[in-house]
Amino acid sequence: MTARIAIASGGTGGHFYPTLAIARELQRRDAEVTLLVAGRHAAAQRALASAEGLAAIEVPSFRMPDGVLSALAFPWRAAAAVRAARREVRSLKPEVLLGMGSFAAVPACLAARREGVPLVLHEGNAWMGRANRAASRWARCAGLSLPLVEGCPVHCPTVTTGMPLRAALVEAARVGAWPEAFAAAAGLSRSRRTLLVFGGSQGARFINDLLRQTAPLLAALAERVQVLHLTGTDDNAALLEAYRAAGLTAWVRRSEADIQHAYLAADLVLCRGGASSLCELALFGKAAIVVPLPTAAEDHQTANARVLAARQAIRHWPQREASPAGLAEILHGWLADPGPYEAQARAIRALAMPDAATRMAALCLEHVPAARPGA
Repeated sequence: MTARIAIASGGTGGHFYPTLAIARELQRRDAEVTLLVAGRHAAAQRALASAEGLAAIEVPSFRMPDGVLSALAFPWRAAAAVRAARREVRSLKPEVLLGMGSFAAVPACLAARREGVPLVLHEGNAWMGRANRAASRWARCAGLSLPLVEGCPVHCPTVTTGMPLRAALVEAARVGAWPEAFAAAAGLSRSRRTLLVFGGSQGARFINDLLRQTAPLLAALAERVQVLHLTGTDDNAALLEAYRAAGLTAWVRRSEADIQHAYLAADLVLCRGGASSLCELALFGKAAIVVPLPTAAEDHQTANARVLAARQAIRHWPQREASPAGLAEILHGWLADPGPYEAQARAIRALAMPDAATRMAALCLEHVPAARPGA
């Protein structure tokens, strides 16, 4: 008998794209899957789900109050969002609800509790987010992308499943071939070492400024190193000029839809500490300098970095310590003695879970009730 699974998601792409990977795997296992999407990106995410052949329903969400007026309205907004989610849960009659974290998923997770639907969670970070910590009080279990830091409060059993990633990334990492066409278009030479730089959706400005100020200190390395830099902005004139003046080969773009090519070309990565990025580094086995975004909620990026640094899998470089001179010193040291970075690459590769979507789908199906109407 076909299992009925609902997945509560929304928020950023870091929550939503793993949702799509799990949903596709559940469909492959003949489950009937419906996404309950919420938050400011819900309409776009519903359209993406539809393009993937997935049923998706937009449900209301609520945010934690940030002022007196929003605090006064919060109980009514929260209650209305839960009532709406509860109506959808009653209509769908899922046998398991999977909550993907963020406050966008909270109304559906509360609805599952009130309707007696088994709840499974997925947590991306090494410090469980507030929404999942609350829901863990009635969840059956939580799948983890990264091991939790010591002392993180969680109230349900956990199992490390990894971060479900896009199929294109998983396949590219499996094949592991040098991206000939991408490298030619980017002007890369295999005789140089390649540094990949990106700062994510919220933390790019500091990273961009750091590289712009570091570029003049790298002129002596121009024949040995080249840069792939995804800036998150179209305002790249000053950065491009800094690379040009230093004589560095640099491919600078706002973003790259097929980032697997950049990973395949990279020898070292400089990035923030978001869970998806770190799990992608593991998938491709790339050494990295990780500068956590200090303003991330509950400083969860630092927790992520500490978990991996404790396993000798990354270099954790707090933003307060990051400087152009320091980065230049690191890069000179990397070229002079790549051995420690090669060891980090092996260590992080050992943590990869390319079958994370399969693991999460299996975890959901484990909690489908044994006694099912019509079974």
